[in-house]
Amino acid sequence: MSFDLGSYKDVPDFIYGITREIWEDRGIGGKLQRYYAPSILLRAATGFTDSNLGVTAQTLQTLHQFPDRQLVGEDVIWTPYDDGTFLSSHRLTSVMRHTGDGVLGQAQGRMVRSRIIADCWVRDQVVVEEWLVRDQGAFARCLGTDAKALAREMTDRDVRNGVPVSFFVPAHDKPSRYKPTMQDDEAVHSYLRGMKRLWHDKETAVIRDMYFHGAAFHAPGGDVLYGHGDIDTFALGYLASFPDAVLKIESARVNRDSEQPVRVAVRWSLTGTHSGFGHFGEPTGATVYVMGMTHANMTGNKVMTEYFVTDEVSIWKQIFAHTESRAGA
Repeated sequence: MSFDLGSYKDVPDFIYGITREIWEDRGIGGKLQRYYAPSILLRAATGFTDSNLGVTAQTLQTLHQFPDRQLVGEDVIWTPYDDGTFLSSHRLTSVMRHTGDGVLGQAQGRMVRSRIIADCWVRDQVVVEEWLVRDQGAFARCLGTDAKALAREMTDRDVRNGVPVSFFVPAHDKPSRYKPTMQDDEAVHSYLRGMKRLWHDKETAVIRDMYFHGAAFHAPGGDVLYGHGDIDTFALGYLASFPDAVLKIESARVNRDSEQPVRVAVRWSLTGTHSGFGHFGEPTGATVYVMGMTHANMTGNKVMTEYFVTDEVSIWKQIFAHTESRAGA
């Protein structure tokens, strides 16, 4: 299926190109008006936005803090639909220096590198809905702190200002016009079976079946883990914190291109109770929604490289919002 993408040769080129036009080329508001719908529905782990003006405001605030921000595109995994739309899953890394005060605190001049995955539903060259997760844990580390401490600082600021603590949960959402799809492909089926056994059934033994023994696992916080043991330790940390977590697969797609591994993109969520000691510390009883994105490079239905993106700052903010509400009760 072909699309009218203006001067861009294909869907990945279009996604990389409009990102550059908005950010590095400083098109900002004008290009957002061109490429984003007036009533865009943007769901980020940090919060929900339902207007082009809101997206523009967030973009300007980010550039104030990081005026030299470069968005290094790593991959676009996409799916065409019969109605002339497509959904792209864009993995990229922000490279930038913190030189302006903002929601991340006072400027320190430190270099920041953080991975992002953004799913965009596009119609006639216009993004009508988007789902986005930034690794704010990596932001925190690069700024000399950690996800928990940064979340505490952000939560305290919201409380002082008398505004709700900002993060995204499904109750904040508006109805989507996008109908989630799961591509009928053996690599997708294999990967989703593994995800269910690991994150829903809490069966970490599946790691040996799902991942190549020397797999590289790009974890939140900018960590890179290697092999079954590292991946097992990471998964146990999350599962121990949320032992009743329920996995929901939101959408999944695969691209098979010559001279590349099979590439699978999945948008998913975990909903559970912060009821155990684990990666997220002492249990509080908070109900937590984890918005997640993964890209997996596979060979022979085994994961060779995985990019596992969650926003641990936003997870901690949900925990702190719960403890604040309990303290004020």
